Amino acid sequence: MPDPIEAGGRSDPALDMALDRTDHGPVDGTSLRDLLQVAGLGLELVAGDQARLDLPVRWTHTTELLYPAPYLRGGELVCTVGALLVDERSCRTFVSAASAARAVGLCFGLGDVHEVIPPALVEACHSAHLPLLQAPLGMPFLAIAEYLAERRTLAAGRDNLRIESLLTELLDGLRSQASVAAMMAMAVRTLEGCLSLVADGRPIAVDAPERAVDGVLVTAALGPGTVFTWSGAGAPPGLRVLARLGRVIELASHGRNVEDSLKRERTGQLLLPVGDRLANPVALRPMLEELGIGDGPLVISAWPAGSAPLLAVHMAGGLISEAPGIALAVTRTAEEVAAASGVLLLPCGFSRSVALVDAAGAIAESIAALQLSRRRGVIVGPASLTSLEGLLEQQPIGRLDPFVDQLLTPLISADELQGTRALETLRSFLRNEGSLQRTAEDQYVHVNTVRHRLMRIHRVTGHDPLVFADRVALAIALWAFDRRQNSRR
Repeated sequence: MPDPIEAGGRSDPALDMALDRTDHGPVDGTSLRDLLQVAGLGLELVAGDQARLDLPVRWTHTTELLYPAPYLRGGELVCTVGALLVDERSCRTFVSAASAARAVGLCFGLGDVHEVIPPALVEACHSAHLPLLQAPLGMPFLAIAEYLAERRTLAAGRDNLRIESLLTELLDGLRSQASVAAMMAMAVRTLEGCLSLVADGRPIAVDAPERAVDGVLVTAALGPGTVFTWSGAGAPPGLRVLARLGRVIELASHGRNVEDSLKRERTGQLLLPVGDRLANPVALRPMLEELGIGDGPLVISAWPAGSAPLLAVHMAGGLISEAPGIALAVTRTAEEVAAASGVLLLPCGFSRSVALVDAAGAIAESIAALQLSRRRGVIVGPASLTSLEGLLEQQPIGRLDPFVDQLLTPLISADELQGTRALETLRSFLRNEGSLQRTAEDQYVHVNTVRHRLMRIHRVTGHDPLVFADRVALAIALWAFDRRQNSRR
């Protein structure tokens, strides 16, 4: 290994502001400057280039290695208490390694090893233009990671809503026979870049070519010889997102059979009444027998409205229907559903395997699973409906308001007035499945401190976290609170 001091390793001060999403995963834009403004973290800037405070922090990495570069991917805030930073050489080595690995900054925790940050570390960071943050005594590095995770979750939720809204618009366009040009224009308004659809080397459609940027491309392969490409100066869409949108637009470039569309709509007019128990499932038997499915076993899957033409292509052996607000498919197995979902990358919920006579329950099950799939961004089956989270996600937002207003709101107010951390401790206690010891380790406090905080929660809310029924109520309140916060952002 070359000597990191002699090799230099100083990274470019103009480090990529967005950090390539295809290499590092989505970045929500939380910067070092944002972290410095979070009062609960208590971070202070000690040294470094002010211009680099606006770089996004991909994640935190806690280490006491003198040369952590092999374990960094770029974009991390490297956290340390400086166990090995005992002289000028060790400080220069550590800073050079972090800079060479494209870390966005260092965070030094006081109190465990050093009462003050070593001056040699401050000087090394200043020379490398690498921001150096100071964490106060008692502030766990985990708190920074949790804050970043929360911000990333919120950003992912906002991005999912934006993409799902566009997908709904495209599927509506597909159903209403909109032109490829019109659908490309819909996508460009949301993705803010140039889009092109090419088949066998021949451009099928191009929109907003003036927004293209040389060398900035995301290309999704839709099939043999067919690609869908984005280029632009803004944040690029993920590959999976581009593929989902591209498949809808690509289908619109082919001729659409009006008779097949009407047949799928007639099938939908029968399936929905079956699901509402207003029609006998046996009425489906002739259509199912034509496909070799007969009386079952069968699986029913629910998909976004307008997706029936796509399903007809990728689930050729199933009964496909289009109904108001939803598309339904009947297949022999869940594997057929999973295979189509893997290609189309659309929200999808599917039922357990049932006989034809039980189709009504299977339809209701698949629609409930679709609702969860829209929120989670993955295919959802019947097993997810039997979890507490699955049950909660099916509830209207307002139905859980009493849990938030009566349990969490008083707790949050008490934390703000008294400067306590009861809510944070409650989260940790629930995350650690009611283990006092693991919660204490998570919070970097003594077990008795955890007990004291739980007693305070009991006094404020009237619910004892050590009692199972009360703990469930508090977990519901916290879940509902987080969903309410997400819906407001």
